[in-house]
This record gives sequence, C-alpha cells and structure tokens, in this order.
Amino acid sequence: MKKAGIDPAPQRADRSWSRFLTAQAQGIIAVDVLHVDTVFLRRLFVLFFIEHGTRRVHIAGVTRNVTAE
Repeated sequence: MKKAGIDPAPQRADRSWSRFLTAQAQGIIAVDVLHVDTVFLRRLFVLFFIEHGTRRVHIAGVTRNVTAE
C-alpha cells in the first residue's frame, strides 16, 4: 500500500484501547459470576452477562451450588 501511495485509514492510526472498545462495544458481551449472602447466611451464586453496547445485564441463573447441574 505504501508503494501505491495509499495512506493508512484514520481509524487504524489511533491504537488506543478506549477507541477500540468504543468501536466494538455492540459486539462485546462480558460474563461473570458473583455471590450474594442472604439474611439467613446462605450464599447464592449468580451467573450474568453484560452487553457493553447497551449496558444491559442479563441474569442467566442463580444457584446455591456452583458445581451442581
């Protein structure tokens, strides 16, 4: 491309992580597990997904035992 005199596209020149995440936010989904302790001292585990583009949280499941089916 250099031999043909074509410069790089402007969005490719900036390699910052925040710009990349902003451009790709619609396609990024993060997953995590958290635990919640109830008033009866029982621990619940929550599996959830976060859509970065819309910042929506989707709860996939809640269980008392993470190794159980």
